[in-house]
Amino acid sequence: MKEYRIWAFARSAAPNLPALEEQLADVMREADRRGYIIVNSCMEQKYGTEFWRPALFAMLTAVQQGRVNAIMVQSLDRLSHDITTLYRILRFLQNCGAVLITTETNLQYELYLTGLDARLLRRHNRKPIYYVECEER
Repeated sequence: MKEYRIWAFARSAAPNLPALEEQLADVMREADRRGYIIVNSCMEQKYGTEFWRPALFAMLTAVQQGRVNAIMVQSLDRLSHDITTLYRILRFLQNCGAVLITTETNLQYELYLTGLDARLLRRHNRKPIYYVECEER
């Protein structure tokens, strides 16, 4: 089994800090349960349609620098609600050879519903975006 060094990430636009903190705690508990190494974590209260988000860019910088090789979120929409932004984030992870792990949804199905699965697989000379299915608890 590959050793995942993960960055746990939570995002919500709702002005409910306890719920956001619980979202991050849930992701971190699941990472710990699966035996992943938690390198860092962050949460942000921003809209999912915004692209310029400091916590998101801190996480992507860690991926680019090789400090983490996996991002862990509850679901795909925690990264972005905007399909173009989401594609850019996933393409970046793909180019860096990073893994996206969702804890509460089936990532393959989410990518299929958004149409991003085909777009990511069509890219020539690129590694496929690897994902870990949501495990039953």
